[in-house]
Amino acid sequence: MPDGLASFPIYGRLHVQGALDYLGDAQALQDMLPILCATLEKDVPAVALLLAQGERYAAARCLHSLKGFVPVFCHEDLGAELVAVERLCCSADAPGIDAAFDHLAPKLLLLAKEAAHYLVQAG
Repeated sequence: MPDGLASFPIYGRLHVQGALDYLGDAQALQDMLPILCATLEKDVPAVALLLAQGERYAAARCLHSLKGFVPVFCHEDLGAELVAVERLCCSADAPGIDAAFDHLAPKLLLLAKEAAHYLVQAG
């Protein structure tokens, strides 16, 4: 990895140093980031569709799986927001689920874009 890339300031969502600390080395990060990108690019639109169809609990299951690994790669605030939206989806009568996810979704997709950019730069 080029010197300083882990803390390069253009990444507002991707927390490279946190991911490196968790995963242990740059190669593990480079191996995992394509999985992150593909998963977010598939699951974020899928959750939006599930919510549009009123399938709140199915959306919660998908968000739950994202919650299991996305926080490894992002700043703490985004991970906390993901947890909060997943909890809303699990609630029997929680208003604002659609608005909360509409606020979260672009951030998750930006995380995927930043991860893809990092891979190109580190490549």
